Amino acid sequence: MNVVMIDAANLNEEAHFPNLNLKKYGWMQYLTVASEDIDKVVWRVDVIVSAAEPVTRAMLDKAFKLRLIVAAGDSTDHIDTAAASERGIKVCHVPGRDPANPDDEKKICREVVSAINAFLKDEDYNRVA
Repeated sequence: MNVVMIDAANLNEEAHFPNLNLKKYGWMQYLTVASEDIDKVVWRVDVIVSAAEPVTRAMLDKAFKLRLIVAAGDSTDHIDTAAASERGIKVCHVPGRDPANPDDEKKICREVVSAINAFLKDEDYNRVA
């Protein structure tokens, strides 16, 4: 399984995510991703994590393995949930957390991992779409 955070710069400090409940996985974090590089970043990922960077239909078209999008915060306004739903991609969020609040940063990281672990067990976890 491959996970990518496409906008770690939108969190207040450096994101430190706990380990997933998997023996083998890859986790990449980018502070930002230039639009011309997004296809290189998402083409082989199973999970995209985004705090505010738009996850568009065009991006979803490049991510052929994508199964889950996690919004690191309350809002999913930056995610094209209709396009995700059409492709059978699940979308969830981390409610009650503000990415700009330093006190929430560790909570956000734990909740993102909890959402991914729940997805792996085929459990609903703050699912939006």
